[in-house]
Amino acid sequence: DRLDEPTLTRLGIPVANVPGGSNSALAEYVVTAASVLLRRFAWGDHEVRAGRYGEFRAAAVAANLPGLHGLTVGIVGMGTIGLAVAKALRAYECEILFYDPSPRDPLAAAWLGATPVNLDELLARSDVVTLHVPLIPATRGMIGAPQLAMMKNGAILINAARGGIVDEAALAAALRSGRLGGAAVDVYPVEPPEAPDPPLAVDGAPASRLPLTPHIAG
Repeated sequence: DRLDEPTLTRLGIPVANVPGGSNSALAEYVVTAASVLLRRFAWGDHEVRAGRYGEFRAAAVAANLPGLHGLTVGIVGMGTIGLAVAKALRAYECEILFYDPSPRDPLAAAWLGATPVNLDELLARSDVVTLHVPLIPATRGMIGAPQLAMMKNGAILINAARGGIVDEAALAAALRSGRLGGAAVDVYPVEPPEAPDPPLAVDGAPASRLPLTPHIAG
């Protein structure tokens, strides 16, 4: 039998939806991933191990690498998780933009200082873009090559939502070109991902700007 809710109820198995159960964990993932990428911690690890300590340190000091404080962060999807992320970002005095045609709680978003904008403006203005939307026809492939091209040079993308929202081949190309500062990916169209999936094919220094995690952000 199909294990839908009526079937499970008939079998005496309780069914519950627990919205918001991983909000704080997702928010922590976003803050941590953004910090690691902005400060180039993994990239620095790669360079030190490759014997380029001095060169990387000099470049990092000269670049005066920013943390999250005071940056502009764009949240795509202002549901319960998006709100939790916005709340976490307040501690860093970020300018918070969000795109969501139907935000869960517009008043809460306004109280957190989040400003609604369209997707193009969010991509163009944000130093960090973080995705928190479900995978539905309207969001499948919503971040592809044209959208990545709209982002600032050196911007960061975080996908802890669903695989299929981001065009993985376009993301890999943007990382290899150096235009995208980094991306953190926790979800994949097929899990577990297998070669030759584009994220797994990224190697060398670009790979240090692409931390991959196995769907554990929540």
